[in-house]
Amino acid sequence: VRGPVTVPVGLTTVNGQLKVGSITQQVVVTENIPLLSTETGEQSTTLEAKSMSQLPNVNQDWENFTVLLPGAAGASSNTANSPANPGQAVSVNGNLPYNSVLADGASTTLPSSMNSDVSIFETVAELQISTSAFSAQYGVGGVIMNQISKGGTNQFHGAAYEYFENNFLNAANYGFGNQVPVPFLRYNNFGGSIGGPILKKKMFFYFNFDKIVQNTGSTNGFATLPTSAMMAGDFTGLPTIYDPTTQVITQTPNGPVVTRKSFAQEYGQGNKIPASMIDPVANAIQAYYPTVSNHPSTGKFVPGTVFSGVDLNNYYYSVPGPIPFTKYFGRLDYDITSGNRLTMSDTQRDNPAQYPYLFECPIDCEAGDVDSNNAQISDVWNISPSMINEARFGFTYQLNFFGDDSVGQGYPAKLGLQFSKGNIFPTVNINGQNCCQGIGPATNAVSKEMVFDPSDVVTMIRGKNILHFGGELLTYRDDTTPWGNINGATVDYSGVYTQSTVGDSSTGAGYADFLLGQTQSWNASVTPEAGARLKSPQVLVQDDIKLKPSFTLNVGQRY
Repeated sequence: VRGPVTVPVGLTTVNGQLKVGSITQQVVVTENIPLLSTETGEQSTTLEAKSMSQLPNVNQDWENFTVLLPGAAGASSNTANSPANPGQAVSVNGNLPYNSVLADGASTTLPSSMNSDVSIFETVAELQISTSAFSAQYGVGGVIMNQISKGGTNQFHGAAYEYFENNFLNAANYGFGNQVPVPFLRYNNFGGSIGGPILKKKMFFYFNFDKIVQNTGSTNGFATLPTSAMMAGDFTGLPTIYDPTTQVITQTPNGPVVTRKSFAQEYGQGNKIPASMIDPVANAIQAYYPTVSNHPSTGKFVPGTVFSGVDLNNYYYSVPGPIPFTKYFGRLDYDITSGNRLTMSDTQRDNPAQYPYLFECPIDCEAGDVDSNNAQISDVWNISPSMINEARFGFTYQLNFFGDDSVGQGYPAKLGLQFSKGNIFPTVNINGQNCCQGIGPATNAVSKEMVFDPSDVVTMIRGKNILHFGGELLTYRDDTTPWGNINGATVDYSGVYTQSTVGDSSTGAGYADFLLGQTQSWNASVTPEAGARLKSPQVLVQDDIKLKPSFTLNVGQRY
């Protein structure tokens, strides 16, 4: 009797030494498997769900631990995660962060975004992360992350859990000299699981329900908004603004020179734009800006920092946004015979959300829904003591729908905006003299990614050889629009038209250009959904040759 023997993901060889004894004697070997593996040159780490749940962590995400792997580092090119917490885009041993995430052996890495929705602690029995010299059997990538799900047993077991966050446990953000409250936060992640037999010693099930309730997740920060005086055309205290309608071009030996009259010089009322010159479209657009007397309850005007006459960061907002997240996981194991097991697992996720911003909805507000699924069915057949066939089919999809709330609401007609190419609120970008916060719609986009993964691998043991051979047909489908595919009109204002002359950045103001309707640039586009398809047939062979008890040669090729 030798034990205990830990059986991780993959193949494990145990060399047991047997001594001649009498009939009544028993040989007990108590040593564990040595830390130095002589079976393969693969560098891998196996994390158990129990160990991961006991480590300091936020939520139930094993991706937080990838940076702890030997040789791991964050990838600065990855915009989804910070280098301090790269998640599944981790770079190991200097390799590019081109990684592959598997669920029960089936690929779940999406074709376009190259990310994967991962499983939670409560549904993962163990996670094997292979970082180098792994078998050709396990696909391609800088790192292979294989999530092995939990399954049912001959006895019923269950669990219940809750993770929570609360603003009473958080500190306030830096307030630029102002007292800023801690953003309101109520976060609850709860769920439960149950597993057991359907047919004793024959069929088993495991089910998990996981729910995140975050109705008070918030977007918060500071913005520089135009003052009521600026919205009325009064730029007193700011750099001098000039009337572009008075422009005169004078020819000089050094070329033509543009000169303009200031509004103060022209009308004698100071640094102000006459009300009759304010563009009606600009006046209609600026009506959607928060003001001191009319702003959302989620924001307030605060004393800002005055720089060159502009009150910077004069508005603070903390906007709650509901972000519920529901996950279901199920697994079924059926022993067709003592040597043939059928395993099916499925994870369904749904993440509808509302994304408001500092303006009153529907301006710059977005409704989103991310729906994803990972499913696989595997048949592992022990044909003989020396031959195993493992057939598998995996399917993964992620459907992303993001819709701006102003789409279809008739805003171009309401604003009097001509030449808009889409029925959506326009995007107004304002720069120059450190003011002001632009206004526009949220993002409208659709992304539908799918992965089909049929594969079959045969393992044969012949003397000193353990041979793996088989194939895989990865098929990718991507039906996607560009990010922000509906652009009715994007207009830019930088103050160049209210400068005294071309290039005099000490004068003029972007917001003054906006009020006058002097647009520096304009663009618009509506891009439809496009589809991409890719098939990647792959064949593999791997031979692990045990030349000596302490020396094994691994030879493999995946093409």
